[in-house]
Amino acid sequence: MPRRTAKTKASKEVKLEEEEGQEIVQTEGPPTQNMKTKLEAFSFGSGPTTVVSKSTTTTTSTSTTKKRKRSESPPMNLLHTPAASISPRKAKVYKMELDEPHPPPANWELTYRAIEEMRKEKTAPVDSMGCHVPMLDARIDQQARRFITLVSLMLSAQTKDEVTHAAVQNLRATLRPEKDADPHKEYLTVPTVLATPVSTIESCINKVGFWRRKAQYIKSTAEILHREYEDDIPRSIEGLCALPGVGMKMAMLTMQTAWGDNVGIGVDVHVHRITNRLGWHYRGKKETKTPEETRLNLESWLPREFHPTINPLLVGFGQTVCMPVRPKCEECLLSSREFELEKEDGERVSVSGPLCPSAFKGSPTKGSRRPKTKESVKDEDRLDEEARLKVEIEE
Repeated sequence: MPRRTAKTKASKEVKLEEEEGQEIVQTEGPPTQNMKTKLEAFSFGSGPTTVVSKSTTTTTSTSTTKKRKRSESPPMNLLHTPAASISPRKAKVYKMELDEPHPPPANWELTYRAIEEMRKEKTAPVDSMGCHVPMLDARIDQQARRFITLVSLMLSAQTKDEVTHAAVQNLRATLRPEKDADPHKEYLTVPTVLATPVSTIESCINKVGFWRRKAQYIKSTAEILHREYEDDIPRSIEGLCALPGVGMKMAMLTMQTAWGDNVGIGVDVHVHRITNRLGWHYRGKKETKTPEETRLNLESWLPREFHPTINPLLVGFGQTVCMPVRPKCEECLLSSREFELEKEDGERVSVSGPLCPSAFKGSPTKGSRRPKTKESVKDEDRLDEEARLKVEIEE
C-alpha cells in the first residue's frame, strides 16, 4: 500500500514507496488511465512503470517536493501499479561466515545422536509434508519438481507444514485441466502460473499466512524465471535470494532439496529455538537473537556433512517433542540422567545426562504434570543447578 508521494512541477512524476523497499516512478498518464481503481493495482500486465532502488534519486532542475500526509488519499494515477513491478526487492546482503568461528559446544555429537534416536520413534509432519516431498515424485520431470519445491518453501513462511502441503496440492489440482489432462504431466509449472490469474492462485492458497502477498510473489517469480532462467529455478544462493519472497533459509533449503547442493544450513524457527535451548550458542552472550545469527554460528563449527540433515532433524523434533510451548521434557532423552544410545556400528553405549540445560524449565504439557515428591523436587533442583553451572562455565 502506498505510504508516501512526491510530486514535481516539471515532470509530474510520482514516487511510490512499497513495503518491499522499492520505489515506483510512474508518469501521469491520460485521464482514462488515471481512473483505474484500487483493485487494478493488483493486476498483472505491462504499464508505464519503472522500478528504481531507494538509493537512486530522480530529480529535475526545476522540481520541488511536496509531502503528502498519510491520511490523504494518493493521486488516482498511482492506483494502477502492475503487480510485476511490486514484488522485486532491493538486493539483499547476507554475511556468509563469522569473523571468528564459534567453538563446538560440549557433547554436541551425543546430543545429535540422541535426537536422531528419538526421531526414529515418532513421525513428524515434516517427514511426509516437508519441502523435500515434491522431489520424490518420479512421475514428473526434474524441472517441474524444482519449481514445486520452490513454491512450497515460499508458502511455508509463518505456516505449518500441514497447511502448506494442502495449499500446494490444491494449487496442483486447480491448475490441472478438467478435460484431456495427461496423468503423467505436472501442471504446476512456470508457464501455467503465468497463464493463471492471480485471483485463482489466491483462492488455492488462502489458508496459508500472508496468502495475498505470497500469491503476488509466486506470480512475479514465475515471470522472472521465464524471462531469465528458461522456466527453471536459479542454482545459486544469490539468484534465489533475488527472487521476491525468498530469503536465506528458503534459498539454502532449495539448494539442498531441489539441486542436491550442500551450501549451508537452512535455519527456521525450530532450529533457532532448539539450538538455543541446548546452549549451542553460548559465547559472551546467552543466545542468538535471529535465525541468521544462529546459521552463522552453526556453520562455523558443525561439520559440513551435517548441514543438510540438521534442519529436518530439528524441525521434526520441534514438532513432536521440543515444542515452543510446553515441551515434553518428560519424554526427552536429553533430560534423562542416564540413557543408552546406539552407535553407527550397532553397539549400544550408556550416556550420563542430562544433556539439555533447559530441561523442565518450561511449563509441562497439559495433563502430564507429575506429582511432586521429595525425590522429584531434589532432581529438579539438581538439574537447575547443573544447568546454571554449565552456563557459567561456558560463558
